[in-house]
Amino acid sequence: MSGTSIINMLKIQYNDSYNMLKEFVRVCPDDLWRAENHGLPLWNHVAHSLCGTAFWLRTDYNSDLEWYFPFPESVKDKLEKDEWCRPEEGFMTKEQVNVCFDILDKKLDEFWSSLNDDMLGNKLLEQFDFTYLSAITSQIRHIMCHVGMCSAALIENGFDEVKWIAYGEG
Repeated sequence: MSGTSIINMLKIQYNDSYNMLKEFVRVCPDDLWRAENHGLPLWNHVAHSLCGTAFWLRTDYNSDLEWYFPFPESVKDKLEKDEWCRPEEGFMTKEQVNVCFDILDKKLDEFWSSLNDDMLGNKLLEQFDFTYLSAITSQIRHIMCHVGMCSAALIENGFDEVKWIAYGEG
């Protein structure tokens, strides 16, 4: 693979998934955004995916994660504990989620710039066998799982699916 780093290829694949999540936020109708779909609110899929990335794609695994998202007070505790919210408990607006995307974009820039190919096999936590490679690839799969559920909800409700983004195209 002359000239192309594995980290760069992983970053492209991660960003494609992440951008599909952003695209869902952009196209999801407001009434569907707040509604339960098969027992889970759609906005919560997005927030849950962002929390997963914030937890797993970071530069310091030796200290507790400091949550840096400005979650609404009504759902903050549940989101930070990785629990699902019921509609009557509150929700995040698209604008609030987009603020989280902006914050995470900066954190992801730090994360990606801190890595090189030689680090991919390094363990993140002493007590577990998780490596940078496993954390990155699991987050790609995690985001795509939730994009798929959100896209299915769009289709079930008569809307177009989330636009497919691949190979780093805009």
